[in-house]
Amino acid sequence: MKYGYAAIALLSLLFLRPPVQAQGDNTSFNWKFEEANKLMEEKFYNQAAEIWEELLATDPENANLNYKLGFSYFSSYNQKSKALPYLEKASALRTDKSGSFNTTGYDPFDSQMRNAPPEVDYYLGRAYHLNNQFDKADIAYQKFIDGNDPKHYLHSAAVRGKEQTANARVLQADPLDYQISNVGTVINTDGPDFSPVLSVDGNALFYTSRRVRPDSANAAIIDPIAGLPYENVYVSYKDREGVWQAPEVLNINPPSGHLATINVAADGQTLFVYKSDGGDGNIYESKLVGELWSEPVLMGSDINTKAWETHGAISADGNTFYFISDRKEGSQGGRDIYRVVRLPNGAWSKAQNLSPVVNTPYDEDGPFIHPNGRTLYFSSVGHNSMGGFDIFYTEMNEDGTWTAPKNLGSPLNTADDDVFFITTADGRRGYFSSDKIGGHGEKDIYFVDLPSEMEAEGLTVLKGYIIPAPGEELPPSTILYVTDKSTGEVKSYKPRQRDGVYVAILPPCKEYNLDYRVNDKTVHTEDIFVECESSYQEINKEIYLSPVSLAGPASIVDLPKGSPPGKKEKGEVVGGIAAGKEKALTDAEKEKAPKHTTPDGAYADEFMKQYAYNAKDIDQNDARWNQFIDVVVGLIEKNGKANIVIEASASKVPTKTFGTNENLSRQRMEDARTRLLEAVKARGVDETKLYLEAVNNLVQGPKYAGDYKNTDKYGKFQYAKLKVR
Repeated sequence: MKYGYAAIALLSLLFLRPPVQAQGDNTSFNWKFEEANKLMEEKFYNQAAEIWEELLATDPENANLNYKLGFSYFSSYNQKSKALPYLEKASALRTDKSGSFNTTGYDPFDSQMRNAPPEVDYYLGRAYHLNNQFDKADIAYQKFIDGNDPKHYLHSAAVRGKEQTANARVLQADPLDYQISNVGTVINTDGPDFSPVLSVDGNALFYTSRRVRPDSANAAIIDPIAGLPYENVYVSYKDREGVWQAPEVLNINPPSGHLATINVAADGQTLFVYKSDGGDGNIYESKLVGELWSEPVLMGSDINTKAWETHGAISADGNTFYFISDRKEGSQGGRDIYRVVRLPNGAWSKAQNLSPVVNTPYDEDGPFIHPNGRTLYFSSVGHNSMGGFDIFYTEMNEDGTWTAPKNLGSPLNTADDDVFFITTADGRRGYFSSDKIGGHGEKDIYFVDLPSEMEAEGLTVLKGYIIPAPGEELPPSTILYVTDKSTGEVKSYKPRQRDGVYVAILPPCKEYNLDYRVNDKTVHTEDIFVECESSYQEINKEIYLSPVSLAGPASIVDLPKGSPPGKKEKGEVVGGIAAGKEKALTDAEKEKAPKHTTPDGAYADEFMKQYAYNAKDIDQNDARWNQFIDVVVGLIEKNGKANIVIEASASKVPTKTFGTNENLSRQRMEDARTRLLEAVKARGVDETKLYLEAVNNLVQGPKYAGDYKNTDKYGKFQYAKLKVR
């Protein structure tokens, strides 16, 4: 936001102005009229509305005062709903001596002016529009169009308003099956909470809020325009049960001035934020160093200019950044989406306007690029918007062009502004902010469950925890190397120090080696193949640096709520932020990186159980199972222990029995653990000598197409697998 010295002086006048005089005192009326006009010029609409309301009480039939109060409410950040009755009355009262709607001689600064300007009909149309009274909106828009010169600065906006009401009728007549819910009072307060930013794994939510901080440090530092604390950035984490925890205020928030959320990198360790910079508006980035965020640094290249840069989004591979700017060069008009790409030297390229297919002569805002790197969500006043900004999405074609944007429809989009929409990695849930009726505050954050056809395709997310020994910290040297076995390319991912969480995006149809290392020593390694199926899938893998007893409480299902094993600090809010620090290796690092030859050679045996639909048990009499148990028992007798890796998978055929496919996968994993313990104990061997080294559960395979009997298609993704060494 932008503040001028004049605005500060006007605020001082508000506190120093003389007591209210008699209603008939023209000097008092004129002084207040002038003061309210100046406040409007400085965009202090809430403060101006207070004065217009006071003056209107002395002259209720004054068309000009009704207009100015209605316009101030309409232009305020939080009182639009109050504007309609005043604009209605102003329009009804507006006339000149001849009875026409000619506005010759209207002077907005003349305190004796009782007539309203022609703009009242445009704003009345907008007010009707926002209230879903589309027929009345069209009448008001047309009245403005007919009564004014086509060169009037609002003429095209009024024409556009009628186009949008037509769009709204079509979209609202065919609402989509969206299930929209408030995120809840843990996240939302009675003030504005907005611009959600979600980590790739869906377990960390960064957002902007105007609340008083927990330590009340900003309680007396108020934004004069809004009368609220300045915008600050907060983060909340989900616990292991998926419940959002109490939000934390980030350490980079300034004492005063605005800092707002934009986007977070897939590694969870780079946060992109907006700073108002005295009205210039620029995009910054901050790095997570240990548990603190670094001082935000202005992004390079020509991302930031003297124009207004408001929002942005980075691709999951970190090589493309999409952002909003109202610069004139290369613009389609208004605010547009621009793109820069990472050059071989690591710097950003020059910015290019994204596409005339996406950008319009109107404003675009709030871009979000899905982790698949192809689906771009954004908001626009153009295209077939039903009013203000609507949320759209477009897909990148193989040749780099973009498909025609599609409106996400009603009831997600409304006649008011709908911006800052993001989705989870699977594309099945979106988060957005809205000031819709029924919220907890002026703006709240909501989530929407999206139709199954919007599920992401061609994306595999590897995520999980690297868990230290109970009571110990994660060694700073912990690192995951992921090797593409077909090309030999190695990427490294450093888990977040706080809780050992990591995430990686893995292209399909490839075999990878995963090598988890501490102090350059392998603690766990295995090969995985990412299926070529086009559907979204997650690989959830937990690695124990110090293997725990398979018979103990730290099993795959019984992890403590809110905290992975080994993290015991009292009062700490922990959760699964997508924190895998990915980077391409330098030549020197490549020389030191692990060379993967026979990574699975250390495992003595492997057992795999293929399941029918909804099945999860292992037959203790199965011959191959008993061979596997023979090997396990032999290792315990020889070495005094046996390390176990358990992997389970479910297909995407829906399961009512287990609720979700994720739950079925975990149940198969837990069942395999239980059957192993039972089998070893039945042989008279101490089952506490079994140690859990890693667990992995997946939901994978092709998108379900209603053909559950097609066992060839889905059956290979329904299994449990155990390995021992």
